[in-house]
Amino acid sequence: MVATYHLGPMEADVAQYDFPAVARPRRFPLRAGDLLAHAARVHADRRVVSISRDGEAQETDYAHLQTLASSRALQLMTMELRPGDRIASIGDSSIEQLAWLYGALQAGVITHLVNPQHEAAHVHALLMRAGVRLVLHDAHHEALSESLAQAMGVPALAMSVPNMAATPPDSTVTFNLPEFDECAPSHVCYSSGTTGLPKIVEYTHRALVLHAWGCALPGALALTGRDRVMPLMQLYHANAWGAPFVCPLVGAELVLCPPVRDPAFWHAAAERHGVTVLAAVTAHWLALLQYCGATGQRFSSLRRTVVAGTRMPVAVARGIAQGLSVAVSHAWGMTETSPLATIEHFDPADDRLAHGQPVFGVEVRTTGEGALAELQVRGHWIACREPSLDGWLSTGDLATIDARARVDVIDRIGDVVRHGAGAVSSALVEFEARTVGGVADAALLPGDDVDARTTLAWVAAGDADAAHAEDRLRSHLAAAFDGWVPDRIVATGPLPYTPSAKVQKHKLRERIRNEDGSGALRSAMVNEGQA
Repeated sequence: MVATYHLGPMEADVAQYDFPAVARPRRFPLRAGDLLAHAARVHADRRVVSISRDGEAQETDYAHLQTLASSRALQLMTMELRPGDRIASIGDSSIEQLAWLYGALQAGVITHLVNPQHEAAHVHALLMRAGVRLVLHDAHHEALSESLAQAMGVPALAMSVPNMAATPPDSTVTFNLPEFDECAPSHVCYSSGTTGLPKIVEYTHRALVLHAWGCALPGALALTGRDRVMPLMQLYHANAWGAPFVCPLVGAELVLCPPVRDPAFWHAAAERHGVTVLAAVTAHWLALLQYCGATGQRFSSLRRTVVAGTRMPVAVARGIAQGLSVAVSHAWGMTETSPLATIEHFDPADDRLAHGQPVFGVEVRTTGEGALAELQVRGHWIACREPSLDGWLSTGDLATIDARARVDVIDRIGDVVRHGAGAVSSALVEFEARTVGGVADAALLPGDDVDARTTLAWVAAGDADAAHAEDRLRSHLAAAFDGWVPDRIVATGPLPYTPSAKVQKHKLRERIRNEDGSGALRSAMVNEGQA
């Protein structure tokens, strides 16, 4: 039986009540500098470590890093830099570079994080366009920075002096930080520049904080205060994948690694510092798997890895997960996406590895005709250059999206090779080529306006016989890709890489075109039936 209640006749006399005020959340601006300020209060003793190129480690904690950042903010303000002014930072990821970056974030000063491997003329043009007023540098990049500063007529300043990070600055000095809008620019990163002049991406404070929140979600990076995170990419490479911002948010410890292309160095750093989460591109893991296989090394603390960059073959993911007992998360993003946009947690029982679903705050769609179309994304931290697209970023990637928004990025539009009704992924071609005996490295160059042929450039391992290696390459690729083989195969020297482990294909193409009767060109002619 249902109980009923009778209140009797009521006359609503609202005026007789003294209603309390309605409680509503107030709007507080989201500012990136507050991430470190939060860590200093809540996760004060959690560590931040930076490793130099010679393997020496420098260590601090979030409380001291915040004190350092405040000192840098005061120094910038003393130099009469105001919110909206721009500076450049040229150096390896380090405690000092991070302190200057957070100091600038607190002062509203916009830091341009410079990739020192970009062409000097490009860097000069980009910084002149930006109107930077100061060039910060570490000891390793002093000469470049001094020459750039002199050319622009601005001062250059070393990021550190001996033992500055080890000596606490005067924490008794108090000063008022300036006010600025949460949608004001926070800092600038540049794309890898593998096809020419780097693209400019300007982030905002609001976007940076929301991206850190998105990274921390359980379905994304799922980081906690028990983790110790080491990104193998630099601060200038898409914010070191957001690690310097999400780690203080959740209290995870941070290990900053220099741009050293050495799997033994990476392994030793991970072991020495008890790294639990490694952020790396596929090329990093190919080198690590080879190193561990050759030496018998394993990881004692590493539990998870986030892998992005070029498409990861299932065999590589399975080798990491089953061979090394390290869980694999396959992510997709770009400099314009801060960079996290989609992520998939690999199941070794699955024969397919996609790039996963978008994290909250990101939408995805494809535009174009056919089974493969260009991927577009938009969201709270996605940078878009074309106002007419209503916030949608055209990524330049070909992809498919299934009914559950699971994204599978096939390749860059400029790199993809059409085969029948589908496409061949250049990343998978390069991986398969590297599995052939006698082949140390490989890069696939699609046809262009000058030469419509696809070219596989390969690097010999040791004293491998070139003719036999090329025969094996052709037969192996034909079996792996349903009869498809590149139009020509060219032996070449070491491939030109960026610090983010991407092949600079425009430079490689230029090198091959400049060949003047070398063994590499004659080899190509043999494969094309011209000799």
